[in-house]
Amino acid sequence: MSFDDVLDLASAVLVLIGAFLSFAAGLGLLRFSDLIMRMHAQTKPQIFGLLCILLGIAIQQTNAGTVLFLVPIMFFQMLTTPVAAATLARGGYRNWHFPKDELHVDALASAIELAERERAEGEQVDAGELEADAAGVEQPEAGMDDAAAADANDGGAAGRAVGRAHPES
Repeated sequence: MSFDDVLDLASAVLVLIGAFLSFAAGLGLLRFSDLIMRMHAQTKPQIFGLLCILLGIAIQQTNAGTVLFLVPIMFFQMLTTPVAAATLARGGYRNWHFPKDELHVDALASAIELAERERAEGEQVDAGELEADAAGVEQPEAGMDDAAAADANDGGAAGRAVGRAHPES
């Protein structure tokens, strides 16, 4: 077996693994019952599946231009997938598309309660104040950089959400 045959075999195995993982991600989106499980299926196997496919292509196509073309594809996919998952999670949380009894810690509940209270009182809600109030930390002083503010607040806030209350409450 020559070195080219080994590269062909490795490339085929990586592409097949990537195809299987991408198929599993799509199947998970169709079969899973709630938002949290669907969000997991959308992110985890899809990213690794794409990585395997791109590695398989990079092994097969040794041209530097082709390999350099694959790098931004993976970079932007890894950049946008977590953002899309977080956006879906916030939308699902605000519309209560998840089983609430399975949520062990509801980090956004106090932030939403504060936003609803301020909205009812007619005050303008400032996202920075909302974040600090939800976490129970004080606002950083004017002119304080992010590192100093994080040190002063021991790690930042619990959540940043302005949403609506549960329709049944």
